[in-house]
Amino acid sequence: MDADARWKRATLLFDQGRWDMAIAELRGFLTQEPDHAPAHALLAHALVQHDELDAALDEARRAVAIDPELDFAHSTLANVLLHSGDLEGAVAAILRAIQLDPDDVDHRSGLAQIRCAQKRWSEALAAADAGLQLDPQDTDCLNLRSLALTKLGRASEATDSVDASLARDPDNAHTHQARGIAMLHRGDAKAALHHFQEALRRDPTLDGARAGLVEALKAKNPLYRLVLGWFLWLERFSGPRQIQIIIGLWLVARFGGRALRDAGHTTSADIVTYSYLGFVLLTCCAVPLFNLLLLVHPIGRHALERGARRDAIVLGSCVLAGAGVGLHAWLGDSLWSQRGWLFWLLFLLPVSGIGAFHPGWARRVLQAFCVAALAFWAWWSIRLEVLYADMMAQAPPLVRRSEAQQQLAPLLAPIREHSTLYPHLITAVVLSTWFVLLAPKGRPRRRRT
Repeated sequence: MDADARWKRATLLFDQGRWDMAIAELRGFLTQEPDHAPAHALLAHALVQHDELDAALDEARRAVAIDPELDFAHSTLANVLLHSGDLEGAVAAILRAIQLDPDDVDHRSGLAQIRCAQKRWSEALAAADAGLQLDPQDTDCLNLRSLALTKLGRASEATDSVDASLARDPDNAHTHQARGIAMLHRGDAKAALHHFQEALRRDPTLDGARAGLVEALKAKNPLYRLVLGWFLWLERFSGPRQIQIIIGLWLVARFGGRALRDAGHTTSADIVTYSYLGFVLLTCCAVPLFNLLLLVHPIGRHALERGARRDAIVLGSCVLAGAGVGLHAWLGDSLWSQRGWLFWLLFLLPVSGIGAFHPGWARRVLQAFCVAALAFWAWWSIRLEVLYADMMAQAPPLVRRSEAQQQLAPLLAPIREHSTLYPHLITAVVLSTWFVLLAPKGRPRRRRT
């Protein structure tokens, strides 16, 4: 097959979304025309669909090297870097594409998409508006403008923007997704659910719509609506600013509680401390716990990803185990449960945090920590009971009845020494929450189209 015919066939297959065949044809064409920059760029786009990001990055960079003045090569590089997580590199590449061709609306929508990924919503809005000045009917810019306005708290304007996009292209899955997000921010879970379902009906591989569908289903619960409102408000800020807000709340709770206690307001200090702990537990555990409830929902169980279902089941199992330990501590008289119930309360934090990570090293580290912490607690509990049984076996009958502390002191020493390990375990579990907060969350696996 001659090169021109192969190129036409490759572009046709690409337009049809037949990625395997398009990749094969493009590679065959490049054996005939190795310095064809647009073919390298198009191959990079196709490889992204297969999550072959390293190969895609090589092809995009080769396209730029062959023709540095080709704006399509730079926009392709920006797209690959966006999917690779190199957002600053993606910005530099797309800005170069805009410099080469300032009248291409696709470059403006590409910049808006990258700014959205950076959660720099004002700049995303500016980029989308710049694209709409070139083409007031561009669907991508309208959708990205709606998303940016939603995240900026301007939900009514966002609805107007996405309505214009729907009027132009009512069958666009991304437009229905954008309207679903806007409705979710406005607290209309029913309307959001409808648009997420419409988006998935048109494009079943749209992960954003699938995630939105799950949130809309859970938002029917009043308690989860409160949690979702907090999450949606927090999403308006960039990652570093989110961390600053969370650290600020922790400092207020810690030092505020200490100041109240020093002033003699013990009850108020306890309220502040336990309110913050309850807030942390609720916000950390709400997502996987409500995912667990979705497993019995006729739509929700199909919308949940396999990993989310697994994380929800694991957390649910820990909640049941913790409830069992707490009940045993309340009704029984065993040292292991009376002293160990706090571990199970705090252990829910790192367990629920596992779901915040995509597959990668950070998720594996947290999973290993949870297994190690649970094993240590089990060893500590068994050892404590053994020491207690030995003490009771060695204690004289009279001592058992009178509980004379002076005579029991030598027998209690091993128990006290063993119990000093428990605070270290609690400290490790508490510190693991900072790992959940600060560690990189990784990149989600792309769903092949």
